[in-house]
Amino acid sequence: MNIPIANVYYLLCYAWGHAEDLEVVRAEDLEGLKRVHDLLGHLLATGSARLIRRGLDRGYREVREDLAGVRAKVALSDTAARALRSRGRVACDFEELSHDVLHNRILRSTLAALLRIVELDRDVRDRVRLAYRALEGVSVVRLGRRLFGQVQLDRNRRRYRFLLSVCRLVHECLLVDETSGDARFTDFRRDQARMWKLFEDFVIGFFRHEQGEYRVNRGGRAIRWDDEGTGEPHRSAIPRMEGDVLLDSRERRIILDTKYYADPLAGRHGARKLPADNLYQLLAYLRNRDATEPGPRHEGVLLYPMVRERLAIDLRLEGFAIRARSVDLGRPWPGIHQEMLALIGAGNGAA
Repeated sequence: MNIPIANVYYLLCYAWGHAEDLEVVRAEDLEGLKRVHDLLGHLLATGSARLIRRGLDRGYREVREDLAGVRAKVALSDTAARALRSRGRVACDFEELSHDVLHNRILRSTLAALLRIVELDRDVRDRVRLAYRALEGVSVVRLGRRLFGQVQLDRNRRRYRFLLSVCRLVHECLLVDETSGDARFTDFRRDQARMWKLFEDFVIGFFRHEQGEYRVNRGGRAIRWDDEGTGEPHRSAIPRMEGDVLLDSRERRIILDTKYYADPLAGRHGARKLPADNLYQLLAYLRNRDATEPGPRHEGVLLYPMVRERLAIDLRLEGFAIRARSVDLGRPWPGIHQEMLALIGAGNGAA
């Protein structure tokens, strides 16, 4: 699915919980970009320049130096092993305030990795190179999943969070030729599993930020089984059941299940039918949550990205209202915004 670059940016902002940063990059600045790695390079170069103007974060790092006098803690074994006292010096360990901290290292190292991409847009490359040089003094390190997991940022470093999310995505999608040193970026828009997860996270982030009518819970909140009559020793054998998005208000309760198919209605022998397993799964969610959570009767929504045709199917199964809808990720963003709100009857839209 070829989602426009500007819309990829919006998807990422909502999915990563950074909707408040949407205005940091102007949509018109993205119009000339055709590839995802150009977008990510643009975001890192722009974000790095902003960080540098405001002042890069600093932190204390441990340093060992040979000094004429004592500072902080003397490294006795090192001093003795190298016979430093005979030269009037001692090895000292102390902490020094420096820009060479982990989150800056990841940022500069990712900029260095982007410069390896042969197909990087020329203007983007120039800005990435400027940002890389402006971070002179910050170490370049080998990026890895464990390294990203070591980053600890407090609320005062919020401006780093989005950029580090971009860095992680670059790392996950970059393939480096160890012989030539050149890198190739794999466009995650072609990865259905990754896009399904991004689409789900986007939907959750969008509804959390753009409306206040519903409480929004992601699938981590389990739906309880209507398991009356099952003995306690046997309940542990029942699998966990989670819906993608749960939307609750005083008047309405919606279970929204996101899907990501090239063509959701593609069936056998050319039949245009909804996938049976999608309906079975959603019905299981509706039955069990309605039975275990008192309140208004639940509604169900199956949400797909639009590819071939607009999807608008209204069903009533076992007394539940179920809608299958699509959202066109290829249209200009204001239209997507309106479609999403209309899906749940929020804002100016109607369900």
